[in-house]
Amino acid sequence: MAEKTLTIYCDCAYYELVEPEVKSKVFDAIKAAGVEFEATADLCRLCAEGDPRLKEWAKADSLRIIACYPRAVKWLFHRGGVSLDDKRVEFINMRTGNVREILSSLHGEPSSRVAAGEVQMDKKGDWIPWFPVIDYDRCRNCKQCYGFCLFGVYQLDEDGRVEVRNPASCKTNCPACAKACPASAIIFPKYGEVPVNGAEPQESSFEEEAKAELGDLLSGDIYETIRKRGNGKRRFSADAKGAGESLKDLREKLAIPSDVLASLSPAEIAGIRKKAGKKSGGMGGSKDDE
Repeated sequence: MAEKTLTIYCDCAYYELVEPEVKSKVFDAIKAAGVEFEATADLCRLCAEGDPRLKEWAKADSLRIIACYPRAVKWLFHRGGVSLDDKRVEFINMRTGNVREILSSLHGEPSSRVAAGEVQMDKKGDWIPWFPVIDYDRCRNCKQCYGFCLFGVYQLDEDGRVEVRNPASCKTNCPACAKACPASAIIFPKYGEVPVNGAEPQESSFEEEAKAELGDLLSGDIYETIRKRGNGKRRFSADAKGAGESLKDLREKLAIPSDVLASLSPAEIAGIRKKAGKKSGGMGGSKDDE
């Protein structure tokens, strides 16, 4: 009996990471090719929610996943409870792939599997599925992300390994934890820049630079700067006149959106500083902080 390949198409409906014309051509070609396929509005959302379709898809003889960067897709599925390590998987990246090459990969025998109900391309709910996934091939379990995040996105499993427990708690468009990760192990599939978007990292002095950068940003005068600018209020403006350079660096170097930074209290910023650790004290956090 011939092996069948199931094609999975992600429309990435919440962000314009792929030109609409490209998505349209690819999706039309899938339908016309007669291959066995299923389509989803947003693969990130399915994986965040642990959608049961993921495990059903994994039962196929082999998979062709048309979405974004392979590293991002692999660890998205892992977050959704499915390992692709032992599967025959062809990853097709619409963010960088040539349309002609994508179309040429579509082949197979006609299938009657797909019915209207299996093509689910509509967005649902108000939550924008922006959240991190962890590349455990790179992760050293230093717990820096766990200490850095104030929003409860990361927790520790029973073995003490960091995991993304609450993806919906992440602040939309904030990639700060990934920017600070010394191993480039944190991926935001919807981010624009390499390697945070899931592209393969280029090995360099990034790790040491990241450690030094986070230590510099979260130590020294930033707590004092925020305390003074807060004037005893719960909230402060990240763009307030006279804000210190440390606060500006925290926003710009870690790509923290102004609205996210402005929503934090001085105590919360101090919490980041405490958990992440000063430059002289190491970046892994302590057991007391867990």
